[in-house]
Amino acid sequence: MDWIISLFNFDLDAFLELAGSDPFSAMWYLFTHGAWILIVYIILWIAAHAWKEYVSGKAAGKREWILLKVAIPGGASEQTARAAENMLITFAGGHTTPSWTETWITGFAQSYFSLEIASIEGKVSFYIFGERRFRDLAEGAIYAQYPAAEIQEVEDYTQNIPSHYPDEEWDAWGTEMIPVKEDPYILKTYPQFEDKVSGEFKDPVAYMLEFMSRLGKDENFWYQIVITQTDHKGPRERAEKLINKIKGVKEEHKKRLIDHAVDFPMNVAKEAAGILLSSPSAAPAAKKDAKQEFPRMFALSPGEKDVLEGIERKTGQVGFMAKVRFVYVAKKEIIKKTKAIHTFIGAMKQTNTFHMQSLKPELKKVGMASALWFFKDKRNNHRKSHVVKAYKKRSNWMGMPQFFMCAEELATLWHFPILMQVKAPSISKVDAKKSEAPANLPFG
Repeated sequence: MDWIISLFNFDLDAFLELAGSDPFSAMWYLFTHGAWILIVYIILWIAAHAWKEYVSGKAAGKREWILLKVAIPGGASEQTARAAENMLITFAGGHTTPSWTETWITGFAQSYFSLEIASIEGKVSFYIFGERRFRDLAEGAIYAQYPAAEIQEVEDYTQNIPSHYPDEEWDAWGTEMIPVKEDPYILKTYPQFEDKVSGEFKDPVAYMLEFMSRLGKDENFWYQIVITQTDHKGPRERAEKLINKIKGVKEEHKKRLIDHAVDFPMNVAKEAAGILLSSPSAAPAAKKDAKQEFPRMFALSPGEKDVLEGIERKTGQVGFMAKVRFVYVAKKEIIKKTKAIHTFIGAMKQTNTFHMQSLKPELKKVGMASALWFFKDKRNNHRKSHVVKAYKKRSNWMGMPQFFMCAEELATLWHFPILMQVKAPSISKVDAKKSEAPANLPFG
């Protein structure tokens, strides 16, 4: 036990003497008297997380997926976007809290769904992609809000399109939409698209659906939102920090064991430098200004109060970690990239606000960019291949990081066509509701 006692028997005078004459010996002295614990901790932390990712990847590879096509009678529903919000809230029932065994031994991967709208040569259809074990959950959620809907399992519509570019016949363009601000800020949502006087709802998705129905032969327009279930812990912590920042409430940081371990060598070095340079180790505490003590909450402008209310409204809702993708693929001789790109981005911008949240196309890492200087074609073709593969895999990790979106935001960006809002004739629809025969039919 003597070596353990000597390990933490740190002699500051000896360290300062070495620091003044031989810095390398001083670092070795610091390492042998406790700093190595931090290094070992970091190595073990990296190894543990690498193992966790490995077993999670194995578990994810064993999942069985299903693609459901959803059609509404007449191509549109009398339900509003609130029905889609309620449906998505039900999808959150797929969230699972892993056990210790699942986390570190058998592996665990959180379930997720992909909400999709695809136009294949002008034929617009709605799809929901998810694990087969959650089929009953998905169908129950849809029927609860859209009783007349028809749901059928279908083959993957993306498989007829090449994944690698450049291609001899096909060309593609795609990107992901990312938030301009931190994800606690909220987008403009469907309640704000309702006229306060007439009560008429101006559907932000209608414009995009109209364009999708006008596509011609060998044109494909795919729109996807991948939503991953979450326990809301991370989003709520981020929201609370932002709320306190806006209110002017100072947060107290509670130090953990690792924080103390990191601070120890830094504090020792700081003390040593202070003594060597004959400077005090700590400056006298500044006097608090009376203005700083006055709560900023009472001085918020109407716009700031609106922002604060939006953050709190979003934080109080069920939500998901989300990823928004768009892919346009067509034969080279007919492709209309500019028109498709502007249509999609224009539709997304309807939910943007300058004082709160906005979505923008990511063009530095995922999306194709015309401003690249070196190896422009090669780099853009690599991005095309990457984003098309990510869409086809319905990946929730490829591309940019996910960000939190509440069900109200998601329902604004993805919902079934609303009656009297969408007149596109090519939307997949059910002409008659299928039902079982009455039990009292006469026989004989």
